[in-house]
Amino acid sequence: MKDRLVIIGASYLQRPLVEKAKEMGLETHVFAWKEGAVCQSIADFFYPISITNIIEILNKCKLIEPRGIISIGSDLAMVAVNTIAQELGLISNSIECTKLTTNKFFMRSKLFEVGIEGPKFIKISEGKLNDKIYEMEFPLIVKPVDRSGSRGVNLINNINEIEKAINDAKQESWDGDVIVEEFINGRELSIETISWEGKHYILQYTDKETTDAPHFIEKAHHQPAIINNKERDEIDKLVLKALDALNIRYGASHIELKIDSEDKLKIIEIGARMGGDCIGSDLVQLSTGYDFVKGVIEIATGNFKIPAFGEKNCSGIYYIFPRPGVYEGFIFKKNADIVKYEILAHISDYIPEIKDSSQRPAYYIYKSDHRIEFDPERLILITR
Repeated sequence: MKDRLVIIGASYLQRPLVEKAKEMGLETHVFAWKEGAVCQSIADFFYPISITNIIEILNKCKLIEPRGIISIGSDLAMVAVNTIAQELGLISNSIECTKLTTNKFFMRSKLFEVGIEGPKFIKISEGKLNDKIYEMEFPLIVKPVDRSGSRGVNLINNINEIEKAINDAKQESWDGDVIVEEFINGRELSIETISWEGKHYILQYTDKETTDAPHFIEKAHHQPAIINNKERDEIDKLVLKALDALNIRYGASHIELKIDSEDKLKIIEIGARMGGDCIGSDLVQLSTGYDFVKGVIEIATGNFKIPAFGEKNCSGIYYIFPRPGVYEGFIFKKNADIVKYEILAHISDYIPEIKDSSQRPAYYIYKSDHRIEFDPERLILITR
């Protein structure tokens, strides 16, 4: 009988996880909303249950008796993963770790407690303005405490913009709380890691490109990041300290930080899960040779192996931001460096002005011996 693996979530981000698990001979049991569940057709078993319905998923898992439970690229999914794993005695991070890594206010507070620098911040609950906001310097970033992918994120330049920004963030928040932070101007990158029993392994450094204010939506990622040895050493020390502070012991982590105008490192966010946007599922293996997806499955099922790197390449992903309109089709120009592309929109879908990551309708991924510049003619989405 095959070992069984439970996967929480079924969007395109989870597809590499389902495919890799099946390749490894595991029986896949996938839980997610039915809408947008692209993994439904490839999973061995699919359950149209909301990933927020933890009790119902737990009851099903007691019958399934999985060897492990896992998800990648989703903070919300990790709440279900770790809660259920703890109940079933499976490998996972603790409930306390989950609290710290899925709530930006708790995360910021913990990092501040152990002396890790970051932006000044306050929490706003029930939409009530905190007087401490008048002690902060504009511009400010306003965002939900518990969402990712630029949902509900706004940059504001004065106090007159705060009410609308808070309402936008509150509407996207699962629990209605909002965090306000001083904006850090600087170069942004992320660090991809994997952990086993509290020992952390840094896998890769990723440069990030975003749109401008007010939403800062990711439009590209590149590996490896262009950093010098001094920056690398300082980043490594900071990342390891932060992972320990948040009690991350198992699995993938994705650390976002900025190098500010004074060359100081400031942690922006940490997710105790693989980075989305195909960073963990595709780019790491393309740039290093290490099968990151296989690695997190091995951890979930108790078969961890120390990461080994067999390649040194450049890899990256570009998202497409087409003109708003009804989607009619696409044009793709082949190139030897392009290893994958995907259209997430369907014919006759209306593509709006893109305000968060979930609305991006297409992307392409490259692998090369050098960083590839964006080509607007490579993948074109036709709208009217």
